Amino acid sequence: MNYKKENDVLALLSVLNKSQKLSLSRKWAKPPYCDYLYVKVYVKLTATKHYDSGMLLLQIPSLKGPQLANVLKELHDKILEQLRSSQTPTPFEEYRVLLKNYSILKGLGLNDQAEKWKNKALYFKAQNKIINDAVLVDEETYYYETMSTPDMVSQFKFSSEVSPFTQSLMREYLKLREFYLKHRFSKDELEYHTLESSINQVLSPIKYDVLSLYDKVVYCRMLYHYHYIQRDFVLGYKYASTLISLYEINGLNTYYKEVYLKILNYQMLCLFRLNAWNRYANLLEKFKSLQFEPSLPDINLLRETHYKYVLTHALNLCIIKGKFSNGLALFVDSKKLFLTLDTKHNSGYVNSIYYKVASLYFGNGQFKECIFYLDKLIYQMDRSGRPDLQIFARILKLTSLFELQETEYIFENIRSVYSFLARNKQLNKFQIEIMHFLRVCARLPSISIRNEMEQLRDALYVVAQDKFEQRPFFYFDVISWLDSKLSHRSISELISERGLGHRILYESK
Repeated sequence: MNYKKENDVLALLSVLNKSQKLSLSRKWAKPPYCDYLYVKVYVKLTATKHYDSGMLLLQIPSLKGPQLANVLKELHDKILEQLRSSQTPTPFEEYRVLLKNYSILKGLGLNDQAEKWKNKALYFKAQNKIINDAVLVDEETYYYETMSTPDMVSQFKFSSEVSPFTQSLMREYLKLREFYLKHRFSKDELEYHTLESSINQVLSPIKYDVLSLYDKVVYCRMLYHYHYIQRDFVLGYKYASTLISLYEINGLNTYYKEVYLKILNYQMLCLFRLNAWNRYANLLEKFKSLQFEPSLPDINLLRETHYKYVLTHALNLCIIKGKFSNGLALFVDSKKLFLTLDTKHNSGYVNSIYYKVASLYFGNGQFKECIFYLDKLIYQMDRSGRPDLQIFARILKLTSLFELQETEYIFENIRSVYSFLARNKQLNKFQIEIMHFLRVCARLPSISIRNEMEQLRDALYVVAQDKFEQRPFFYFDVISWLDSKLSHRSISELISERGLGHRILYESK
């Protein structure tokens, strides 16, 4: 018996509510279920509430040691099967079952039977407007229908169901989403115009008013990601808001609750980048107030997704208002729940929170604590989650060491950081300027550093006028930091008065 399977069964049993346990107990108390080994194990685990293989083997004489792993696996599967059967399937789920039956029979060569299930699926789709107008508007199905191998695609769609036009929309959306997850923003003029040219080819034949609801959903998600990547957050906010209206007016938010949470998150991300903290705060309160029925089949996933977005945006709000101590207190209060997240499957999210917390400590003047959280990110074994943060975590760490006057460490390690940036093709003007500043200041007396700070402030103002060099300012509010040093005021005080430093860079002097 491996450790993981022990945890799988116990974790599942621990989250069942009284109604679910009662339903299982009533069904399994009757023959023939009561004689099954997995039912006997269920009764013992429910009573003892802990796993002890010796106890199980002793109290269930018919259970043999080599059987235990398979029995526990069967118990886990049977519990899930019973939970699924007790849920009312959504139209989406029923439609997917019909499609699956069609694909199975088609694969077995039973073409006549497969054709019957195909007709059932098409009839069901025609009778359910929510499916007919917006079939499979979740991301998983985008991948099934457009990004799988040709053999896989044929299992999940009918040729008459997804038009070439719809496929082109979905492919462009998925390409942009993949880019967003890896890079967040276009890094240079070539990348910017490559993305622009690609999306223009898709958009040229489109008349939005005649699109189906399904195509409108894909269209708006595609354009949200495109404008966010290109740093046009006003248009990003527009398309995120249109998506929310489409979901609410057409009832999609009833069936696709997790996707609805994601598009609310899109809207808030744009407000964060626009420094629109008043509207941001109002939308966050609306988001916090969302409620989910306990009977929903994916209730735990919904609650976890909701928690993650609430924590993200609550910390963001503290950052754009300069309330760093409030943000740290909020994180401490949420830390216990945060640590229960599956790090493997949430690596990108966990790394983003580490970086936000490090930024809060930096703004609060707690530089050792800042470095502690940056190191969690930098030395993360799995660097697939938010690789963009690996770049700026190193720069923020060097800046924290500068504040701690660890000049020897900076001088010794700046070369390795410089090399890391070069290998990852991240030596842009911002990085070059701040790395030069840190290298020079590591060897200057403190009395001479002010002049270097003024020169860096002027240099970065020029850098920020280039739209393709603005990306780093979203990760490190270096302007507020420099202004605080030059004016002998706290970063918190400056941001509370004027907002994040990068916003004033685009105003005329």
